[in-house]
Amino acid sequence: MNKIPAREGWNWVKRGFALFRKQPLGLAALFFGYVLITVALGLVPLVGKLLSYLLVPMFTVAFMQGCANAEAGKRVHPGLLLTGFRSPHSATLFKLGMVYLLLAVLAIAASTLVDGGLWLQILLNQVEQEAIDPKTSSVGAAILFTAFAQLVTFVLLAFTGPLVHWQGMGVGKAVFYSVVGIFGAAKSFAVFALAWFGISAIIGQVVALIFGRTQMFQTVLIPVSLIYTIAAFCSFFAVYCTLFGAPEAEPAKPVAADEA
Repeated sequence: MNKIPAREGWNWVKRGFALFRKQPLGLAALFFGYVLITVALGLVPLVGKLLSYLLVPMFTVAFMQGCANAEAGKRVHPGLLLTGFRSPHSATLFKLGMVYLLLAVLAIAASTLVDGGLWLQILLNQVEQEAIDPKTSSVGAAILFTAFAQLVTFVLLAFTGPLVHWQGMGVGKAVFYSVVGIFGAAKSFAVFALAWFGISAIIGQVVALIFGRTQMFQTVLIPVSLIYTIAAFCSFFAVYCTLFGAPEAEPAKPVAADEA
């Protein structure tokens, strides 16, 4: 792997915004489609949350394919949400989903070291969250620990789904190359992460200065935050292209003879 300069991290951020500008509606549709699926699954106690972890690689593949289409000037459409399910490597993607699920469970289990298992009991509906005093318990710290652990895990595995789908790797090989690829570009990735944290903080401060801590602040901040969140997802496609090479866009559907 060639040495990647630290400044490339900022280029990834810029390319993420450029990709989003190419087809904002299509990429937003993919993003919100997945969000709606996740919310619907969340309505099913416990099992729904577990299923949402299994589908993470499927969404990653779908969104990356959308970015590949946008990059190539092809249409980004909601049907791309099924890309992972239609992939010849769909079985491997489901196995990869099991890895996500296992690591998420391990993160929750590790949080018991922080609060003695209260957060786990809440998740299992053994204790009502309202019955716990946030001032005297460490549930908040356990939730933050779990969220941080899962965030780190998801970032390190960010390219596993595309590596399986586009390059036909097995689960172990995809995990290895995703983690090694990120650590191999550690300086660039540090700039990349700091840039996105900085953008988030600056946008929040600017909106607060303009509108104050009013209802309008939330009204404006939410859609703006969604825009740069989608752009951040797009920027991971730029990282993938740098580390592993640009993938192909979704092939155009053949035109029927009577339509030609």
